[in-house]
Amino acid sequence: MGEFVIGKPALRLNYRVSLPLDLVSAMSLLYRAVPGSGLDPWLIATRRSLPPDLRANLDLLHGFSGRLLYYMEEPVMRFEPLRDDRQDADFADLIGFLEALPPSAYREMAIHALGRVHRDLGSDVAGPPIDADEVAWRRFLEPGLTTAAGDEALALVREPELLRERTLRLIRGIWEHAYREEYEERRGALEEAARLAQATEGRGFGMAFADLTGNRLPATLVSGLNEVACVTFCPSYHLGSFVSYILYPPDLVVFFDAPRLVSQAATAGWISTESVPGSLADGSARLSANPEERADPLLGESLLEGLRALADPNRLRILDLLGEGQLYAQEIVGRLGIAQSAVSRHLSQLERAGLITVQPKGGMKYYAVDGRRIAEIAAAIRAHGPTPPS
Repeated sequence: MGEFVIGKPALRLNYRVSLPLDLVSAMSLLYRAVPGSGLDPWLIATRRSLPPDLRANLDLLHGFSGRLLYYMEEPVMRFEPLRDDRQDADFADLIGFLEALPPSAYREMAIHALGRVHRDLGSDVAGPPIDADEVAWRRFLEPGLTTAAGDEALALVREPELLRERTLRLIRGIWEHAYREEYEERRGALEEAARLAQATEGRGFGMAFADLTGNRLPATLVSGLNEVACVTFCPSYHLGSFVSYILYPPDLVVFFDAPRLVSQAATAGWISTESVPGSLADGSARLSANPEERADPLLGESLLEGLRALADPNRLRILDLLGEGQLYAQEIVGRLGIAQSAVSRHLSQLERAGLITVQPKGGMKYYAVDGRRIAEIAAAIRAHGPTPPS
């Protein structure tokens, strides 16, 4: 007869366009949108156009809470965007709520995000230090550091007023400088994609996930499903074929590629893209009209990103190691003899600069040198110098 266990209700599926959730997704995509990332050219061009201080703030606040970027999820999920009365929340609603939170709330959110990192890693760290011991705080922070320096991250958690100010400045800055017009232009396509996605409701979560994202459930997501009661599918305009989600029990938010679904529906004759404001048709024309977005030349910020990644002896040693063939992170740690967290930060910077590629294999991530990108950097450097004598 089998074992009797306490059952759990089937997952509830929702489909929703949410400005707060779309904004946090856009920020994470802009953070990752560096040369070699394979992300939408609009994202790469937009990141490149951000003021330097805003781009630095983007990298800092996404770079101290693990590869899943937990911290920037916290303010938006604290807002509770999935509540019925906040389904139509606009930016003023979100920023007004966040401005009303005291600095201590931002510190709590940072500590909660870092606690999630430790749980993912199976760390034996029970929680944040109970006193002001700097060594203990650095130990608590270290596993979450990716693109943020330890001193900067330490200042954030020990100075909550600074953390609050920088968080609000980032959210306002991305909205005002980069995303307000884009969101308003694409909202019609997002709403149409959310409507079309509702057809998957009767297929169950696993099939709905595969249908809408074109991917299988990642292992990191499967392991957390026992804590989830409700799944909300949110359309994203610039996600492409990548998988993105927010696992924040009891809620799971899954982002899916809106243009792909609208295009499939148009191909099947269910809708006409001409009737969908901000749909794939005019989006493609807008991108192809701008050569800066259509291509990803190794110029300006793109070249500097690569040079910054190369300007470190340990990262050069990693490239030397990978020049001999693919390696996974623990092999690199063993050969270099430096801390795993430091190796993770170096690999993250090399990956963001497009100098290495990552290939999941057998539950591990294998890293390899991207020879094409290195050749492009070499050619760009030569182009900036005098012509050699013949």
